Amino acid sequence: MDFQEIVDSYDMAAAVLSVEQKTDGHCGDIRIVKVNDKYRQIMGPGYHDNIIYSELIPKEPNFEDFCYRCAVEKQHLHAYVDTKSMGVWTDGTYIPLSPEVDEGNLHYFIFFFEFTKGPESEKMSNVSMDSASFVIQACIKLRKTHDFCGCMTDVNCDIQEKTDAFCSSIVLVDEERDKSAILCAKFKNDSAKIEDFREHLTHAVISSWKDTVKNHDNIIVKDDVDMTELEKINPLWAKSLRAAAVKSLILVPLLQMDKIIGYLFVTNFDTERLVEIKEIIELTAFFLSAEVANNNLMERLEFMSNVDLLTALRNRNSMNYRVDLFVNGEKSVQAPFGVIFADLNGLKQANDSGGHAAGDALLRKAALCMESVLGEYEIYRAGGDEFVVIAPACSKKLFDQKVSELRSKSGYGSDVCFAIGSHWDENGDNLRLAMHLADEAMYADKAKFYEEHPEMARR
Repeated sequence: MDFQEIVDSYDMAAAVLSVEQKTDGHCGDIRIVKVNDKYRQIMGPGYHDNIIYSELIPKEPNFEDFCYRCAVEKQHLHAYVDTKSMGVWTDGTYIPLSPEVDEGNLHYFIFFFEFTKGPESEKMSNVSMDSASFVIQACIKLRKTHDFCGCMTDVNCDIQEKTDAFCSSIVLVDEERDKSAILCAKFKNDSAKIEDFREHLTHAVISSWKDTVKNHDNIIVKDDVDMTELEKINPLWAKSLRAAAVKSLILVPLLQMDKIIGYLFVTNFDTERLVEIKEIIELTAFFLSAEVANNNLMERLEFMSNVDLLTALRNRNSMNYRVDLFVNGEKSVQAPFGVIFADLNGLKQANDSGGHAAGDALLRKAALCMESVLGEYEIYRAGGDEFVVIAPACSKKLFDQKVSELRSKSGYGSDVCFAIGSHWDENGDNLRLAMHLADEAMYADKAKFYEEHPEMARR
């Protein structure tokens, strides 16, 4: 068969590749046998006929698996993938050549492709009807509810059932804070639970995934050969997988632009369905990424609108909302409860003598002092130098102890000096009144402080 004539018949970049089938049934060398002019132009002067493909582009396990399936198993395949090593998306089609063309342990197929600068919806949607139906249903679930965790859990359960994997899980990561969390996990075996595997799915293991996936659109382990290859580049992860009895795995990063915000993975699935399951996981992950990114944005906006950025305490807006919920009967404060108003003495003096940087430092110290004593309760920076604490389900004895401890830590001469007023409510039926009485007590304490220490400039 004239391979050159075959590739020249294609308008887009095309090549005939050979795949060596090793005696153990695994993939050996993959060579680019013949190419057309468009393919040659893309690959540049480094190309020559019968070159091993990894001499031109970085070695890619997923590409090799598709080559093997096409050439040896004679499967017609299509893939639209993020080729990170080249900074493009590749729309590739794999067509097996007739078995009569094969030569001993060498098997042949045609590969033709085109590049796009980014993901294109038309090409991305070129999937099987079964996969498309599943992903559409997942998208509907993601959009029909405001319960982020609930809808993500539902979709994850659907993924586990669809792939018949032992486990499907979604993990979220926050690289800036160096944190990770397992959002949800669904097991084929109802008796299994994520707590059984936490010793294997540690933050250190999750953090190691970033470097492993940086040049790939996903990570696939289908047998022990793949596990051995993974062990070479990420021994920590491979060790944890072996310890957890994981034999097969597909892991896809969830992305916001180029930033990893999480991962979707399935383990111990039917590797005979690898192409189908890979298609489902990759496309579903694309939409999960958008949902996670949107939720992160909303959480960030909520944080910024309800948290004082200087002290990291809840702000006045958050306090007013809390009071409104109480007044409207939407959220009570568990009785008995106590309220503390604490006004920072000497803030103006700090600002006048050391500038606003000194004042800010004093406010941060004040917040730390409040948290050290009352960290289990609701602490608000109500504005300026004023702090408010709501202590639900707090006995009078404990409340008085807390107030006394705060006074002892913030008396005259301490790094932080508060004027403090408090009120304890046994019935818990009037939060506003309790806050008013605590505020009045605080102003009385402040007046007494300045009367005793006139050298301290008022606000």
